[in-house]
Amino acid sequence: MNKKSQSKKVSYWRTINTFLSITCLVFGILYLIGMNDLTVKGFVLNDLKSQVSMLSEEHQDLQTRSLTLQSYTTLSPRLQDLNMVVVDDVAYLSPQIPALAKK
Repeated sequence: MNKKSQSKKVSYWRTINTFLSITCLVFGILYLIGMNDLTVKGFVLNDLKSQVSMLSEEHQDLQTRSLTLQSYTTLSPRLQDLNMVVVDDVAYLSPQIPALAKK
């Protein structure tokens, strides 16, 4: 083989090796960026899940408190303090002739 064809061959392989090295480096960097992004999103997801759990417990506590405040045993003593009059007889009106409204 002559020197010129041998130097072309070496140059050809050097170009291919450089191209493959740069390609591996670029894909390695992209892989690291993607893994970092997924890791950060995982931490954010865990934080959001813990917030959802905490808010669900708080909501349940507030519902329990609301039901307790609306119960008869809680309202009865407060109604006595309002000095309301007890209703003995309730009279309901019922029309003798059914009535319709005109437009």
